[in-house]
Amino acid sequence: MTGVVAGGIVWAFRAYVQLGEQLSGLGDIAVGDTRGEIRYKRGVPPVVYGDADPVSAGGARVYYTDPLKDPDNALPEGADINSYHTWGYDNGSRLNTHLDLTFDANSGRVAKIDCIDQLDPPTTYCPPIVGVGIGDPESRVTALLGRPTRQAINDKTGVKTMLYDDLGVGFVLSKQRVYGLSVVGAGGFKRVPIIRFLDWIRGTLWQ
Repeated sequence: MTGVVAGGIVWAFRAYVQLGEQLSGLGDIAVGDTRGEIRYKRGVPPVVYGDADPVSAGGARVYYTDPLKDPDNALPEGADINSYHTWGYDNGSRLNTHLDLTFDANSGRVAKIDCIDQLDPPTTYCPPIVGVGIGDPESRVTALLGRPTRQAINDKTGVKTMLYDDLGVGFVLSKQRVYGLSVVGAGGFKRVPIIRFLDWIRGTLWQ
């Protein structure tokens, strides 16, 4: 009996660590990565944003780093991409599928990761986070993570945003399905509230 209890404790501890690690990044990109690490993993970004956060800015100016791509919106001559706080990557379909990385102004490290995939059916461009992926229903989000700390539906677009501030993740949904994932934080292992951990365990085991 003692061995069973000890085994359960070890399993739970490992699961807790695993969840914290999953919340610290998206795929091969980690919160806390430097610009150099991002260029190593993904290369030079096809676009950079003239505003610190493309999601909240809405109409942020987009500059193409390849002047032949779009001469009218090319990066100004002599401009350094490192002076732009948000870099954008895509899989060839910029409007529908893209990955945006926002760097902290002080540390220069990744502070926010946003991945959008609006294609139908969705691609595998945006990897899942803690078991939630593009195309998943809202019910799967709440089954794994519980109720969000904040949520709202845009009256004009019908887009719903679900934010889990205590986990540093967020989801964007349309027609009750996920099409956007966000990860924010200072980098490193995230300490997960016990109630969220228990929600995740229940959702993982009984889904």
